[in-house]
Amino acid sequence: MLNKLALFGGNPSVHNHSSLRISWPIINNDDYFSIKKVFKEKEFSGRGSKEIINLEKEFANFHGVSYATALNSGTAALHTALVSLGIKAGDEVLVTSFSFIASAMAILHNQSIPVFVDIDPNTYNIAPSEIEKHITSRTKAIIVVHMHGIPAELNPIIALCKKYNLKLIEDVAQAPGARYHGKLVGTFGDAAAFSLMSQKNLATCGEAGILINKTLSQKNRAEMTRIYGEIIKNKESRVYNSFTLGWNYTLNPLQATMARTQLKKFNNLTKSIQKKGKKFSNALKKFHWIETPKTPVNSESVYHFFRIRLKSEMFGYKNGGRFRQAIQDALNAEGLNVRHYQNTPLPCHPVFQNKEAFGRGLPWSLNKEKVVYKISDYPNTLNVIENTLVIGAIGLSPSYLLCEGTIEKYIKGLNKIDKNMNLILKYADNLDYIPPWEKIPMQSDSYNSKYELLL
Repeated sequence: MLNKLALFGGNPSVHNHSSLRISWPIINNDDYFSIKKVFKEKEFSGRGSKEIINLEKEFANFHGVSYATALNSGTAALHTALVSLGIKAGDEVLVTSFSFIASAMAILHNQSIPVFVDIDPNTYNIAPSEIEKHITSRTKAIIVVHMHGIPAELNPIIALCKKYNLKLIEDVAQAPGARYHGKLVGTFGDAAAFSLMSQKNLATCGEAGILINKTLSQKNRAEMTRIYGEIIKNKESRVYNSFTLGWNYTLNPLQATMARTQLKKFNNLTKSIQKKGKKFSNALKKFHWIETPKTPVNSESVYHFFRIRLKSEMFGYKNGGRFRQAIQDALNAEGLNVRHYQNTPLPCHPVFQNKEAFGRGLPWSLNKEKVVYKISDYPNTLNVIENTLVIGAIGLSPSYLLCEGTIEKYIKGLNKIDKNMNLILKYADNLDYIPPWEKIPMQSDSYNSKYELLL
């Protein structure tokens, strides 16, 4: 009975899944005292806040750059990156087909047109070999996402940007602290956007974002975008004149001050995460049917998500999707939860399929040539979605990796599965299976079956 899987009536390996993860972010008295100080000084407005100014300086120094702009979310940082680099409405921006929706949604916020590029099946990042065929005379920028904390292969992408005079934006939301050829990611592009929301490796008490720019002109444009298109100078009165289109992307000083204390501890935290991530990868090597995260040569991952590939072919089993679903069901039944994180390529989200953004076809109608999003254009993305899983039920992987005993419990549960593989394969054969991307709901409370607003 000890080796009988919970999926087939045995006892679960873990009865309380929450015991497998620690609370995130990790906070101590430094964080409490910094927030207490802001309350004591009643510094609640982000406009002219010394906490925000100091965060910008410290974040820029950490990355060895001159200009950083604090914003109220990572999505705002991505949008502001586009504005700061002069990307216009109707311009095409290349972006990975496999990421969180913000990587592409920010392009729409700028009324630019996302053009999706398939991924490298090993690193889950944008595939350099797939980029050039998508470049047109309308292409103005590439957003490179360092997915799951694994650095993208930047050198060939930088070469393409130089060849075609394109701006390079790094989306570092999942990868602060990661390194490419010894250098921190976020320092290679013309701009870099970071998220510091509460479930990121570098986290604060809520939502926050930071943008890195290369020039003072770009920094100034970013600051105008942050506050209604106004020019606001430190230590001078606000005159409330808007010189261009802007938003209210102002950060709260409470988030800024905790981000500052977290930044001071971040190098040590990153080293701990990397140590545990490598330990888990090494422990999984005993399972010939599991492939662990792959990091490019001369790069360092920060394991924001720990994604494993399941290799059904090792058992002569041809349907990888069924096999993945069977393993997912078995682990979840054991209390050792795993998940997809993303269940469809970004271009297959209804917002892109139906081109429902600003109405009247905008921004796509700004280009004469139609941009078409076909699911068959992203085979590597589909393969990853169907054959891989992320460790954990919720949140980021470091909260699991740093929890004492969690790695060992996952290994023990996988051992149970390994010893019952014949039953797992039979279970897979009998599943009522459809690919994950075919499960997207076609209706909601706000939209009818044609995704038209109900008025």
